[in-house]
Amino acid sequence: MRYVLFWVVLFSTYSVAAKGSEETRSIDAGFDFTLTSDVHYVERKLDETTTLQTLDIYAPNNLALAPVILFVHGGAWAFGDKKEVHVKPNYFTHSGFAFVSINYRLRWDYKIYDQVVDLVSAIGWIQEHGAKFGLDADRIILMGHGAGGHLASLVMTDSSYLRAEGISGKGIRAVVSIDSTSYDITRVMKELGSFVERRKHEVIFSSDEKVWRAASPQVHVAKNSSLPPFALLYNPEREITLLQAKGFAKALKLAGGVPVMIPGSVSDPAKTNELLGVSGNIATVALMAFIRSQI
Repeated sequence: MRYVLFWVVLFSTYSVAAKGSEETRSIDAGFDFTLTSDVHYVERKLDETTTLQTLDIYAPNNLALAPVILFVHGGAWAFGDKKEVHVKPNYFTHSGFAFVSINYRLRWDYKIYDQVVDLVSAIGWIQEHGAKFGLDADRIILMGHGAGGHLASLVMTDSSYLRAEGISGKGIRAVVSIDSTSYDITRVMKELGSFVERRKHEVIFSSDEKVWRAASPQVHVAKNSSLPPFALLYNPEREITLLQAKGFAKALKLAGGVPVMIPGSVSDPAKTNELLGVSGNIATVALMAFIRSQI
């Protein structure tokens, strides 16, 4: 009960995942893309109405097959929704990319493992069905914010998740993680985290150090010989995100990976995710240069 109260207080202003239509629908959103929303990326039961395992596809109208930005929303593993994309769909579709945003099963009712499996399943769905929607499964950029950045990084550093589902990671050209504090959870719990950060991670990852290590992307880097390039966006004014990004980047480099660190928005570092795609945003320019170098 105390965990529930803690989260209610901490995230009282956070929007809980919104309920969407059960049916897949395609509309012309008035921009240069077509939106197909609430597509189920796992087979659902006949009486199932949840949108937790669905995705929205923003496909550019002028391309038959486009590289894909696969976006995983944040929300401390317990909150958030695939609609929280700000101006990213407009920006990326205008730049020649399809933008896909996923929902996934959230904590309390589910575990971190379920969330990782959902992300892997979404990758598998793009590989199997993406071409029908103009998605190039051989050119995917995996992008996540906060908890979503942690999940994306974990999937691509611990290859056992992809292997367990029989899905290839070859089409993932790069990973973009935005403002994650959880590359090394043990360090958060023992060194870097404030009381709130430590409490938040304990609620999600328990007090078991074995669980912390298993869920830390940085721990798995040395074991993975097929690491994709990583772009790590961080808030330079928040020590925990800066030091976590630096530590992860160092581990990736030592393992032969290609990490790139990109400081967040100059005007408002705390809103790096929200401002991605805004005209004149320096972090956006740097990130797009990285992405284009990998496609």
